[in-house]
Amino acid sequence: MKNSEVAEILYNIADILEMQDVAFKPSAYRKVARSIEALSEDINELAKKGKLKDIAGVGESIEKKLQELLTTGKLAYYDKLMKGLPKHILDLMEVPGLGPKKIKVLNEKLGIDSLKSLEAAAKAGKIRELEHFGEKSESEILKGLELIKGGRQRMLLGEALPTALEIEKKLKKLPEASAVSIAGSLRRRKETIGDIDILVASKKAPKVMAFFTKMPEVKRILAQGPTKSSVIIENGMQVDLRVIEKNFGAALQYFTGSKEHNVAVRDIAIKKGLKINEYGVFKRKGNRLVAGKTEQEVYKAIGMQCMAPELRENAGEIEAALKNKLPKIISYNEIKGDLHTHTNYTDGKNTIVEMVQAAKKLGYEYIAITDHSRSEPIAHGLDEDQLLFQIKEVKEADRKVKGIKVFTGSEVDIKGNGELDFPDEILKKLDIVVASIHSRFKSPKELMTKRITNALENEHVDIFGHPTGRMIYMREPYNVDLKKVYRSAIDNKVAMEINSQPKRMDLNDVHAKEAKEMGAKFVINTDAHTTSSLGFIQLGVSMARRGWLEKKDVLNTYPLKQLPKLFRKVRL
Repeated sequence: MKNSEVAEILYNIADILEMQDVAFKPSAYRKVARSIEALSEDINELAKKGKLKDIAGVGESIEKKLQELLTTGKLAYYDKLMKGLPKHILDLMEVPGLGPKKIKVLNEKLGIDSLKSLEAAAKAGKIRELEHFGEKSESEILKGLELIKGGRQRMLLGEALPTALEIEKKLKKLPEASAVSIAGSLRRRKETIGDIDILVASKKAPKVMAFFTKMPEVKRILAQGPTKSSVIIENGMQVDLRVIEKNFGAALQYFTGSKEHNVAVRDIAIKKGLKINEYGVFKRKGNRLVAGKTEQEVYKAIGMQCMAPELRENAGEIEAALKNKLPKIISYNEIKGDLHTHTNYTDGKNTIVEMVQAAKKLGYEYIAITDHSRSEPIAHGLDEDQLLFQIKEVKEADRKVKGIKVFTGSEVDIKGNGELDFPDEILKKLDIVVASIHSRFKSPKELMTKRITNALENEHVDIFGHPTGRMIYMREPYNVDLKKVYRSAIDNKVAMEINSQPKRMDLNDVHAKEAKEMGAKFVINTDAHTTSSLGFIQLGVSMARRGWLEKKDVLNTYPLKQLPKLFRKVRL
């Protein structure tokens, strides 16, 4: 079983026990589930080594259950708990704002036992009549159901990309394939993906198709033709493969999209007496092929700069390309350090030194350790004394690990009134302060805007973390005047974060572009809670590229020696 599958079962056990009003056990199971999710090692390997108790929260009882689950693929205790429940009731846990206790009330009072019955009751206005719910709760439930519907149809970029890259890697090894590329919205690095599109250049399509449809991850073949096949793979995603015999560049440009971009390009081609499609660029008179071997050739034929796939959304890139004024957007290899990371001091998995060593392996010049502040009890946030103790250990890690600078820091909660979770005398001791919101997400717009701008006015704040608070398909963004937030950040020399966590991607591309146009500066961070999560940085860079950000806009593309000019408390 995969780590994620084991964690899901433990989360389910916790939810069922909480519905049954069992004390203490739910939190114990959730702690272990979170620890397993954060593992960088396969839990099956830990079991083989007899090291399950090394996982945070695992005692003798849960160890036995994990061994049973990993050995047999089943857990008698879990099956027994599930027997007394309606078949689909745990699906209700997907709805933002619904926890086990509320679900229990909905089931007992209205007989709600599935997403379908929940939606019916909400639309009928029955939920608002229940104590502790009301009209607002009912409205939020309906919004949450819409989020879930969207999430079931699309996959996060951070989930789809590794899958696609693995398939692309296998196809590139085929001697029959002269070129292979991901296409579609995944190549443009949209934050969510409907399906995976891959193109292969080959004169031996049948052999490529046979290999593709017989890959071990393929669970079902939807269609198999001479040049196109569609399959469903083990994670439920659809993968479409097209084999192109010639003019691969034209096909790649066409199937990368977006549709809106292609329509605009086609209109320009028409005005120049050309036509453009997946087969190439042609003279309208005589249908003579003009270009098609490469994307650069295709765009040049119609008088445009060739642009990065991330820009192809008909959001101004056409006009810029015609004038030869496309931005030189940030590259994936230009990040010099990560300024928002967590350790096992709070809710991270790894030690300070482990995080630092992992950052060094990525070639970083610096890293900031920014564990949670005291108002985050679920994340085991640090109080003042604990933070001061951690500062000493961070400085020790800085001395111990050569070749990388380690900054002291904290992800400090922004309270409801805009004050920060630590006093100034503590904040001034830190190299990097990330100010973030982790509570009261539904404050009115004016109040939320004032709350944020108050925090950004604190002279010790360097970065505004995950600025809109959205969690893709899980939580809507704050109701906030972002332009006022950008202006406050600019005036107070606070960098806006692009948080690279797959479920966050916050700021997104649209907001990043808007903030850049106002003059904001940015940092791209991972908010990593494990060493492996440091790799999420590529997702954040994707958002930055889609938002037209250049290297000069992103502060953590600058080398270590320049950071004292960019962050007021940094000293080397």
